[in-house]
Amino acid sequence: MSLKRSAQKSHLESEYERYRSHAEAAREEGQPSAAARYYRQCVGVLEDLADLETNPRLATERKELAANLATAAERLESDKPLVDEGGGSTGGSATTTTATGDGTTADQRGDADDTGTDPETFLEPPPEMDFSDVGGMTDLKETLKDQVIDPLQRPELYEEYDLGVVNGVLLHGPPGTGKTYITEALAGELGYNVVIAQASDITSSLVGEAADNMADLFAVARDNQPCLLFLDEIDAIAAERSGSTNKTMSESQMITQFLTEMSETKGEDVVVVGATNLPEELDGAAWRRFDERIEVPPPDATARAAILRIHLRDRPVVTDEIDWEEIKVQTDGYVASDLEIIASTAARNALKQARDADSVVPISQAHLTAAIEATDPSLDAWDGG
Repeated sequence: MSLKRSAQKSHLESEYERYRSHAEAAREEGQPSAAARYYRQCVGVLEDLADLETNPRLATERKELAANLATAAERLESDKPLVDEGGGSTGGSATTTTATGDGTTADQRGDADDTGTDPETFLEPPPEMDFSDVGGMTDLKETLKDQVIDPLQRPELYEEYDLGVVNGVLLHGPPGTGKTYITEALAGELGYNVVIAQASDITSSLVGEAADNMADLFAVARDNQPCLLFLDEIDAIAAERSGSTNKTMSESQMITQFLTEMSETKGEDVVVVGATNLPEELDGAAWRRFDERIEVPPPDATARAAILRIHLRDRPVVTDEIDWEEIKVQTDGYVASDLEIIASTAARNALKQARDADSVVPISQAHLTAAIEATDPSLDAWDGG
């Protein structure tokens, strides 16, 4: 079966956008090792795209961007500040220019900054994904069904037993275990609108602004019920107040506003999900605002195989020919985000062979094994805070 060059480019461009997004998110979350790993995935994709380009100028632009991102990865791995194209320090922000699918160029960071601070920009319609798109996490999905979904779908029954709905859920566990992914699936399962915000979207050095940002996000969620509000890095939003470090006025106001908003959300058709890698740093009062606190551990062997199957299901692979027991052993210590990278790397390796053969080459055991060997477990770089 002949492979169309445009289809190959479209697939790779999609891969690049996903990895770039992951890299920027990891960098903003203070996870330089994870950001470096995603930047290196971007490099591989861009090099493949350059090979497909018939326009020499675009091929050169892609190679230059790949070189810039490789340098960014090296600096992140060595804990050095990133620099912009003019040589100035960016404080860790990658400001390279990327070639887009239509041959134009755009500054990735500039595009992101254009959204401004309008809280409505964080609102999205119900995700198309649901729990069937989540590999593994069986216990977590069952807990969410029992403790969150069922009460929301049958409130009268729970009122009969004097049990209210759950408005606050805290997900905690190591980076990359799938906290964001399961939250989006939960919103899709419920059919709820979703507001997704990082701590950096809310915090501000200007007194009062962080509290206002917090209030605005909750207002958007309440104005668009039913809605799920996801607050990532909740420990950076509502950190422990009794520690030795003095809080700024802005930080204190932000925590107070968060506690107020959580109380006022009770009885509304709004579910607030917080995620953190460092639950021990969460303020005690904030901790108590979450009705359910659920650990999201690294996936076990069965879950790892299930996650890989999910990421491979829309790709050419003969799953019956994969030795899944061997894959389980080989992926010991890997988390959900690592497994996504492994699936994509294996797919790119198969794609390279398919280009040479001009026909589809299914992803094989060898492709997966090579991808696993090329991917370091992200938990190796995480010290638990």
